[in-house]
Amino acid sequence: MDLTPAPSPALALLVDGENLSKDRAAEVMKAARRFGDPQVRRVYGNLNAISGWEDHGFRLCPTRPGKNAADMLLCVEAAVLALRDGFETLVIASSDRDFSYLAEQMREAGKRVVGMGQPSAPASFRATCSQFEVLSPPAIAPSAPEPKSSGPSTMLDKVRFVVRASGPAGFPLASLGPAMQQQGIKIAETPEKSWRAWLTARPNVFVCDPKGPEARVRLKA
Repeated sequence: MDLTPAPSPALALLVDGENLSKDRAAEVMKAARRFGDPQVRRVYGNLNAISGWEDHGFRLCPTRPGKNAADMLLCVEAAVLALRDGFETLVIASSDRDFSYLAEQMREAGKRVVGMGQPSAPASFRATCSQFEVLSPPAIAPSAPEPKSSGPSTMLDKVRFVVRASGPAGFPLASLGPAMQQQGIKIAETPEKSWRAWLTARPNVFVCDPKGPEARVRLKA
């Protein structure tokens, strides 16, 4: 009788390095290992954005200049791994709604798709995955406990930290409200009343994309 353990189903961990900061690398790897040992561990994006992930066992996959280059390369390689190389489980680490199409197609092809992202990840991506793992919210620098009516400097620190944690790609403007509400901050309680108005009132700190569903905010260089 052969008592050799059956091999584990092949698992690939693919990270959108322009959406998740390298500061989340250890947490991403730990979460992925709940589903098995990732034989493939790749992170995609501009080299400046993804440098540092290699220290956690990831293969860097730098992209050429171009809009959504990281997303497209990740999708192409995910399809190759699943449909040609026989990987049964794909872990897609990102909070980007654009990966909804990938998750949907791979799931329909009989593959297990595990999404992994921040609490702000859109429902459209979560729903198309076989399951979705929520990463812990970005930690806030230690400070004295404050009520909801905290002063502007504290609010500024918290928003700046969340935006910085999203990396060079920036934080989705549409997700900023829900993310900050989890920390007790309601933009309606500020004089500006909207996040775009609040951010643009601080041009020395933040840079916002033009209005649109995919608009993001970044820290000013």
